[in-house]
Amino acid sequence: MSVQSSKYSIFKIISADGKNEVDFAQGQFRIANFYYYENVLSPFITGIVTIVSTSAVTKSKDDTQERLGSLHTSLPLEVGCELLIKIEDPIGEGLDFSSKKDPFKRLYVNEVQIIDKKSTSEIIQIRFISRIGLLNNTKRLTKHYTGKITNSIEKILKNEFKLDTDRINIDDCSNPYSFAGMTKRPFDLILMLAKQSVPENTSNPGYFAYETKSGFNYVSVDSIINNDPYDKTYYYDGKVQSTSQTRDESNDYKIASLQVIKDQNLMSQIRSGVYANKTIFFNPQTYKFTEIDVAVDDGRLYKDPKFSTLGKKPEIPKILSENFEQGNKFHRVQTAVLNIGGESESINPNNSPELYYAAGTTRYNMLFSQKHSITIPCNTDLEAGNTLRLEIEDITDKKEQGPDQKQSGVYIISSLCHYFESEKSVTSLTLVRDSYGLHASKNSSKSNASTKFSNKSRTRRGGRR
Repeated sequence: MSVQSSKYSIFKIISADGKNEVDFAQGQFRIANFYYYENVLSPFITGIVTIVSTSAVTKSKDDTQERLGSLHTSLPLEVGCELLIKIEDPIGEGLDFSSKKDPFKRLYVNEVQIIDKKSTSEIIQIRFISRIGLLNNTKRLTKHYTGKITNSIEKILKNEFKLDTDRINIDDCSNPYSFAGMTKRPFDLILMLAKQSVPENTSNPGYFAYETKSGFNYVSVDSIINNDPYDKTYYYDGKVQSTSQTRDESNDYKIASLQVIKDQNLMSQIRSGVYANKTIFFNPQTYKFTEIDVAVDDGRLYKDPKFSTLGKKPEIPKILSENFEQGNKFHRVQTAVLNIGGESESINPNNSPELYYAAGTTRYNMLFSQKHSITIPCNTDLEAGNTLRLEIEDITDKKEQGPDQKQSGVYIISSLCHYFESEKSVTSLTLVRDSYGLHASKNSSKSNASTKFSNKSRTRRGGRR
């Protein structure tokens, strides 16, 4: 792996009251390390930075003698402080949270901890968060929402968080839902609705609600799978990588380390209903029960022609095929109550769970059935929710015939961490996928809506190379 060092173009800390600030460029403190996190399971950005400062950093606005004091006491460095940060790295476009006009392009201090304190210096660890992460805890939803779920999500993001359209990426869903805010926090409700949203071009439910440096995403699993992967392929051959102190561009897309965290679990998949499940619905208007059996041997769940996968369609294990032939048609039983009269006195179900209960379990459990962790040279072009193509060397005497046909292929970045320090910078990725093989099975019945941020990133990369 080529060694990289990143540059802090801007790193300022502004006091919580906005009256004082310190600047890295003026040598008022030193940055020991910086961690930046994105995750498709997290609706906001988080991170950690460790700072070293001396005893004479800045003047306190409250000190009548105007003495120079420590960063923690004199700024003062406390929760609510703003971070203006711009980091450049050799491969990607960098991280830019330094806008003085747009508060959503800044970071905010959520927690401060003094790691070490001496008479002349201190080491401070700061945990930061994006603006919407803080605002989420100050908001309570009290309004009533109707129409498509994704239309309601957009209203919440714009009205409650004041997010601009260019920072919102939503993949339209097909199912409407009438609901009240129930004084819930916005993300508590949004994450609940994500499991109930069904994309327009498929029968497979399941959305993710998460934030990246480009903005907030509310997108379906299928649309992530159907998007084009990052335009560079990453390679892994298991060899010890170069630790030269000079950058080697040929190593920019080599994987330094790869760890298989999870590689299928048949017992878990059976119990979670991936292959077959029964859902029992109770209708409070008629006092009747409805049972729906869904199984892969009937061409449903992941055997549905509209079900997108990152590799080839999985096969049913022989032991389960024999089980189906013997008449055992379900492995998991789920129950739900139909929402009758949610909007008026109508007897029609309000966002009927028949639309998402059966297939939703399969969609999420399959997606996380394989999990890999890799470390690569820092690439800030990558974001959570992107797809990445890996070529993993095959364990064979004829390596010239190509990579491992089973492990290689396209993966989803479920989470990432950009790590920066003075001598090096790397990106750690957690990758997931639902099936094996080099070639994906995509649903092309309708173009996807959730290409807003990813296409924009590819255009920029294409212009640079």
